[in-house]
Amino acid sequence: MKTTESAPSPALLFEPAATSARRGIIVMVLSVMAFTVNTLLLRYIGEGERRISPDMPLLFRAAVGIVIVLLFFRGKRPTLIKPVFRDSSLILRGLSGLLGTAAYYWTVPTLGAGKATLICNTYVIFASIIAMLSLGEKLTAKRFFWLAASFVGIVLLVGPRAGGEGFSIGFNEILALFGAIMAAWSVVLVRQLSLGYSIGTIYLAQCVWILVPIAFLAVPQLPELNLREIGLLLLAAIAAGYGQLAMNEGYRCLTVTTGATIQMLWPVSTTLGGWLLFAERFGPLQWGGAILILASIWQISVAGLRASRAVA
Repeated sequence: MKTTESAPSPALLFEPAATSARRGIIVMVLSVMAFTVNTLLLRYIGEGERRISPDMPLLFRAAVGIVIVLLFFRGKRPTLIKPVFRDSSLILRGLSGLLGTAAYYWTVPTLGAGKATLICNTYVIFASIIAMLSLGEKLTAKRFFWLAASFVGIVLLVGPRAGGEGFSIGFNEILALFGAIMAAWSVVLVRQLSLGYSIGTIYLAQCVWILVPIAFLAVPQLPELNLREIGLLLLAAIAAGYGQLAMNEGYRCLTVTTGATIQMLWPVSTTLGGWLLFAERFGPLQWGGAILILASIWQISVAGLRASRAVA
């Protein structure tokens, strides 16, 4: 879930445009690298004889996220703790974030880093649809075209097998799409909640309501972990947290188009990493679907970010 932002410091308000852009490109690339490291680590620890259940990296991500928000995050408005447990909208945002993140963490080892990340990123598409239905956003001809293209891409990506042996959509593909829909719902909730709460409070709600249910499953398994596994889980959690913070700092310094273009390297880099490290591969139809999805996400996300900044 990419929902964290940071306020610019007074010194950066007078930062030269060229320096700001260079800084933005660097931190945005680092963000992509961090997200990629997190995904590939999930893929690695989720296979083999010492396979770690997906609830364990979820536990570490939530715990590290809480530490980051409470100790290091500084936003325009304060991070509040009590509403996270009292406001039903914040609780709903946290639980939808739990379902979306859990679905992604569960399907990375089974579908592969590239395919799971591509499906996860379709949350942009589903969020656009949910926003039109719940927030009254208009359906332009251009948006309709890219939505239609994206759904063709989804069918091509999840349907055919890598070897081209016909179409078959299994449980993991359905779970990944469900996770993308939950992530989209979370994004729409964030837009509504941001009117009354800081981004820190909203992100804290996600972390807390991931931690609370997952702790019942994961905490009893903690004594079984060795130091190496704990180190890998901490690294994955820190990478995810840093990726979010760096991404939002990048958007502060860059134009929407530049920032969104660099962020689209995340599914590309995870696909490349999955191919190099885990022998993951796509068939011709899947490559076509992946390209359609990436193009649609880029067009929809850039249009949405431009509109939100125009309103701001």
